[in-house]
Amino acid sequence: MLKLLFNPLADGGNGEAASIEAEAKLIEAGKVVERIDSTKIDVNKLVMELTKEDEVAILGGDGTLNYFINHVTNFPNNKIYLYPSGTGNDFLNDIKAYEKPVAGGLYELNKFLLNLPKIDVKGKTYRFINGIGFGIDGECCVEADKKKAAGETEIDYSKITIGLLLGPFKPRTATLRIDGGEPIVIKKAYLCSAMHGRMYGGGMDIAPDQRRNCGHLTAAVIHGKSKLGILMNFPGLFKGKHKGKKWALLKSGRTIEVSFDVPCGLQIDGEVVEDVTSYKAYLD
Repeated sequence: MLKLLFNPLADGGNGEAASIEAEAKLIEAGKVVERIDSTKIDVNKLVMELTKEDEVAILGGDGTLNYFINHVTNFPNNKIYLYPSGTGNDFLNDIKAYEKPVAGGLYELNKFLLNLPKIDVKGKTYRFINGIGFGIDGECCVEADKKKAAGETEIDYSKITIGLLLGPFKPRTATLRIDGGEPIVIKKAYLCSAMHGRMYGGGMDIAPDQRRNCGHLTAAVIHGKSKLGILMNFPGLFKGKHKGKKWALLKSGRTIEVSFDVPCGLQIDGEVVEDVTSYKAYLD
């Protein structure tokens, strides 16, 4: 039995409709499917009680994956798949260049769930599958959440980011420490990310050399004196063109610690934590 987990609130409230469509395609591919509303069950209990023949498919994108990895204590040996849905899917953007779907459009997740990194922030610990955004990308997610709470359904993240750059956002003085080494102080920092994959923010290739399960994370810092200069260079981040530029710092390590002199929004695979002054991302 394939347990198809869906969130009816995902994809702008179209999660259940998407699950019905996915069920039909999976049945056509030869799967025996049970659709399950993940908001009405204990996901960890379901995973722990799988039989040897059971499989799990997670319908959704980055937010759904983040929920799954933070609500399951231990990942089983059963096959776990992603059935892509919705608009926020940087995980898929990253892996689809070298991973092919199996029958029914499923992407096998098991090897990507091994040794997931963690982040300590504001007294809590979370797993993450893509990356951490701290700075203007975190503030962008804060603003987007406010718009969603106000009932807006069409959220333009690029427009929000440009509005923040041209308006209220002020760069921070950041202190970066890799693997417990000497602190690196960066003035006028616009974002300080810690990446397990290459991408976040709708396909932004912020850590172009980072590979999953490579044994390290990548710190990506964008900084500069001129807001206009940052704005002009921003589109290049989507293609990884910041590599080697004087306004970009890319460093790898197993532990990345960042602090700001002024609090800022932070996002974990798109999930928001507000008013953050520091975080620690690491591989055990």
